[in-house]
Amino acid sequence: MSVKSLRLDPVGLGFVTLSSTLVIQMFHNVEHVIQMLQKYVWHFNRFPGLLGLWFDFELVHFLYSLALWVALLATVILYRRNPGIWRQSETARFALQFALWFQGYHVVEHTVRIWQYFGLGMLSPTPGILGNFFPILELHFWFNTIVTTALIIAYVGFRPWRLSGNVPNFNPQVLG
Repeated sequence: MSVKSLRLDPVGLGFVTLSSTLVIQMFHNVEHVIQMLQKYVWHFNRFPGLLGLWFDFELVHFLYSLALWVALLATVILYRRNPGIWRQSETARFALQFALWFQGYHVVEHTVRIWQYFGLGMLSPTPGILGNFFPILELHFWFNTIVTTALIIAYVGFRPWRLSGNVPNFNPQVLG
């Protein structure tokens, strides 16, 4: 499946967009699970996850959260403009919308943390908004687990792997 063929195929584009977003988020969530294991099971002094030794910088967290939100937004737009691309499911539609809005708030949290770090000169880890009330490690574990769960619900509900050549509400302007 080439990039050019995806431009003309909302079913294939939707499948690639939703599937890749889910897979990447699942790997990201595994990183948070490992951090929780490092803290509560293995009793480490630091909880960097697997990649945290190299990528545990607030700017990386912000950019990842923003990229995930953009991927979710692209998926929602593609679905809204071509509602027949996947199996109709109100639960899946709600879960995808919820993931978009919840991840949007997660981006706000990281935006505040960036401002606290660069603008106010606070030392990392900066608390963000809810980090003033909840432990940051656990808070971001739950942020990511909730988004991942919503994406899984949307994926299973939409069943995008059941590709069909018949797309009744195809709008090619969404792609071009």
